[in-house]
Amino acid sequence: MSAFVGIFQKELWTSRLLAWYLYDFANSLLIINITLYFSQWVVIDKKVSDFWFAAPFIIATLILVFLSPYAGELGDRKGKHYIIFVLTTLGAIGAAFLMFLAGRLFGNVILALVLYGVYQLLIQTTFVPYDAFLKYLVGKGNYGKVSGIGFAFGQAGNILGLLLTLPVIRGEVWFLGSDRLAPMLAGGILFLILTLPSFFLLRIKQTQVDLPTNPSFFSSLFKNLKESKSRPGVLPFLLSFYFFSDAILTLNLFSAIYLQNVFNAPDAFKVKILILVFLGFLFGAFGSGAASDTFGHRRVLLLALAGTAASIAAIALVGNLGILLLLFPLFGFAIGVAYATSRAYLASLIPPEESGKFFGLYVFAERFASMVGPLVWGVMIWAFSAKFPFNYRLAALAMAGLVIIGILPLVLNKEKMKLWS
Repeated sequence: MSAFVGIFQKELWTSRLLAWYLYDFANSLLIINITLYFSQWVVIDKKVSDFWFAAPFIIATLILVFLSPYAGELGDRKGKHYIIFVLTTLGAIGAAFLMFLAGRLFGNVILALVLYGVYQLLIQTTFVPYDAFLKYLVGKGNYGKVSGIGFAFGQAGNILGLLLTLPVIRGEVWFLGSDRLAPMLAGGILFLILTLPSFFLLRIKQTQVDLPTNPSFFSSLFKNLKESKSRPGVLPFLLSFYFFSDAILTLNLFSAIYLQNVFNAPDAFKVKILILVFLGFLFGAFGSGAASDTFGHRRVLLLALAGTAASIAAIALVGNLGILLLLFPLFGFAIGVAYATSRAYLASLIPPEESGKFFGLYVFAERFASMVGPLVWGVMIWAFSAKFPFNYRLAALAMAGLVIIGILPLVLNKEKMKLWS
């Protein structure tokens, strides 16, 4: 209980931290509406296959595999985390507006998908400097609390983003239209407005790394992965994060399509399910960050991953919509704990002057997973297409298996880890 009360300490609610939290809230307003509605606009409204919807996502991820470590190391060496953060944020918002225009004004699904790939590349790159800021904003005893609060703000943004755009999708806000592209425009406008405080308050003076050579775009990934072995606990964590992110991000990408094809669920029910997941995530992240600071990040993370695997398997097997309303909040709670604890765990294992490098690998692990996961999902749907809609359940079960694989590196790791301030 005392750990939970610690979340409300004054030092965790400074103006800079509030700007950091608010950014996670603001970007969620756009991300959730693209995730829910753009996927359905492409696959359901425009009759494009799941594979072609996933293709720009996979291509963007292939680029991000090299870009995220490069951007992280460049930010460390040159003190450019803030500049990278601002440019990629504005680029992502611009790409989202262009996606809307390509679909609404020109009805061009191919152009919209290309811009979707650009959007994914930029929005994911923003998280390299954003996560690196954590090492400069707070001390190690509060990594879990601050990480958890940030994720909780993000989930509040997801929930409010869905609620705010419900009148849009119903056609009650007539000047935006009522198709599945309209929520993207509303989310983008709100993201742009609410992200402005971070541009003014997160101009942080960095500890720069004075090394003789500049990072190479292609070599940064392999060099940084090799150097992760010198930081005890980092490489096993990255392997674990890779596998469980693979499952969670793939489910996030295809959740609306899964509910449509398996249960023929209307959009209103999908929104209700997603809100329940985000509420679970919010409470899981908000409380578990403090708990992980007290009881140990690794221990709490292992418990969260076990709960995640169990909840995914249950969702894949259940046939009753009413039971889903109970299972999805549990799934959300488990992944909220997992993500809040993961970011805090990595922060505790690395020094501030290398935060960009290792959070670049963190984003790499997450994004590389989102390339393989959708590919596995697509193959499962195609290979068992004769068993529709059971093929979607098999794909979901495969994601539970990936989470279980992600537990193994943490369990088998026997290194003695040094914690950094």
